Amino acid sequence: MEEDETFAAFPTISVPYFKGDDKGFLTDTVVKALVSSGNFNYANKGGAMVLEGVIVSDTCEHIGYQYDRHPVSGERIHRLIPNEGRREIMVQITLIDSRSLKTLYGPFVVSASSDYDFVDSDSLQDASFINRRGVRESVLFFSLGQLDSVDGAKAASLDPIYHRLAQKITEGLSNLPYNIERE
Repeated sequence: MEEDETFAAFPTISVPYFKGDDKGFLTDTVVKALVSSGNFNYANKGGAMVLEGVIVSDTCEHIGYQYDRHPVSGERIHRLIPNEGRREIMVQITLIDSRSLKTLYGPFVVSASSDYDFVDSDSLQDASFINRRGVRESVLFFSLGQLDSVDGAKAASLDPIYHRLAQKITEGLSNLPYNIERE
């Protein structure tokens, strides 16, 4: 069988699961970005190059605050509570020649972050409202995903972070000098 010339024009890359990527979502996002870039052919194993990754940092910090309110009266209390956060993930990547096991490039650290809003689920005023019939209802059911608890918002921030990381990694690898030995 004759090998397709266009297939051979692109380096073959293998991407084992990134260390620290417990569910494999980041690794999967990176593989999809590499393949869709058109600059690489993905091989489950045995590629000319291996992209190794390690999540070296996953941090969250509060970046926005609001005044707290009294749970019954709703009057403002002179105390600030967080309502906005930023999650940042840093990944160390290394590109390795699979035949010689020599490092071609790296290690490099790539980072991406995402900001998110959340409500204080312990606050009756933030987590509920009184409807037209005078019955208290949860605001989270009516927010259409715009409001979430701090844990839900942190989890929701992963998808955009993973996509930004995958984009940065793919663009970085695609722009490396073409002195990598091609298959």
